[in-house]
Amino acid sequence: MARTAVWIVIGFLAGAVVAGAPGAYLQRRLARPHAPAAGAVVVDIPSGYGSRAIVDLLVSSDVLNGRYTALAYLYFSGQRGRLQAGEYVFDEPLDVPGVFRKLASGQVRLYTFTVPEGLRVDEMAQRWEQAGFGPGAEFRAAAEAALPAVREIDPRAVSVEGYLFPETYSFPRGATAADAVDAMLAGLRDAVARLERIAGRDDWPLDLHDTLVLASMVESEAGVADERGTIASVFHNRLDRGMRMDCDPTVIYALVQAGLYRGRLLRVDLEFDSPYNTYRYGGLPPGPISSPGFASLRAAVRPEESDYLFFVRTVGGRHAFSRTLAEHNRRVAEYRRMQ
Repeated sequence: MARTAVWIVIGFLAGAVVAGAPGAYLQRRLARPHAPAAGAVVVDIPSGYGSRAIVDLLVSSDVLNGRYTALAYLYFSGQRGRLQAGEYVFDEPLDVPGVFRKLASGQVRLYTFTVPEGLRVDEMAQRWEQAGFGPGAEFRAAAEAALPAVREIDPRAVSVEGYLFPETYSFPRGATAADAVDAMLAGLRDAVARLERIAGRDDWPLDLHDTLVLASMVESEAGVADERGTIASVFHNRLDRGMRMDCDPTVIYALVQAGLYRGRLLRVDLEFDSPYNTYRYGGLPPGPISSPGFASLRAAVRPEESDYLFFVRTVGGRHAFSRTLAEHNRRVAEYRRMQ
């Protein structure tokens, strides 16, 4: 049937909606929920599809069970130009208006991308690829290209490392790495706003840049959640006394960036010459060494009050905290004997 003839028929059917018994019959068909026989059905509507092609696809997928009824509804409702492309899941009975409301609102199928706390950008890129979103190289390139946007958040940023906020994100099929990076930067802005509701920036111990750096160190050291505040207090106490941070994860980060990390930290590695090696250089490293989560950011802004200056990991991811070097050395010796 020619295109014009089809819409003449549809126009006639649409007119019947307001014309007695035929209209009542059509209304009943429109309002009758239909469930696909196969259960949940995924329908991918390509960009550029017209309303007739969309209806044909929905009918062939068993989402709709009447082509002309559906076309009549589109003609009458005025939604012909509002249907959006994308991947849709139909997993419950819907009447004809319900199906098209879903397409008009763009309720497309979403896929989750989970980024745990404490990952580096290269590790996020691996997860992006493993999740099937695209090559890890594209994620790394998108992250590097986002440095100007990062510097809008923190003018002192030396790289994107530490600024992609760890969270579970949802993206439609076809989302790009740039979409993910944009969402993660927005996540960081939201996290900073949450921190500011806890304490105004004037009350933070450090500025935003150093807060992110210290939080990344806390994230990398904390094996259990309830120690974050205490670990943060150790780093703050060391900064206040002009002591070196002596943070193993900063050395590991330096070695990873140089392609020299062997999977375990050796004593000789503590001599590696890098501004990120906090055994050789005082103060905080130039930038974050990973992406801290909100709990570590909060610990950096609101550390526990303590006079601890040292800690060593013991069992179960926990740490033993000490006030003096002599006490710390005894703790280290005790742990070595346990090992």
